[in-house]
Amino acid sequence: METTLWVLQGLLAAFFVMPVVMKLTSTKNQLIEKQQLKPGDSVVPIRVIGVLELLGIIGIILPQLTGIFPVLTPLAAVGFSLVMVGAFFVHLNKKEYKVLPMLVVVFVLSATVAYFRF
Repeated sequence: METTLWVLQGLLAAFFVMPVVMKLTSTKNQLIEKQQLKPGDSVVPIRVIGVLELLGIIGIILPQLTGIFPVLTPLAAVGFSLVMVGAFFVHLNKKEYKVLPMLVVVFVLSATVAYFRF
């Protein structure tokens, strides 16, 4: 079971790398072009979510790996689960139905890690 949890944690960390890079490095115009942001909206919420997801990537691996405050690992998994719930409703409102099954899978993986690491 321990190996399975480590694989799931690695998959979750890998899954969030690309969105984090996009949210933290894209310009406002690029975010508007990708329909991540509406013209006139602030880029700050996108950046904050990107930073929180980056902390989640770190938190899903390092605490459990180092044994330093390992309770942060299931908390990071809970955070990822909450992000997936939010993403689900955002994409549902945008009528982007093709991405919804992937979000559900990532939610289940995150919830599984949270459950077994607590």
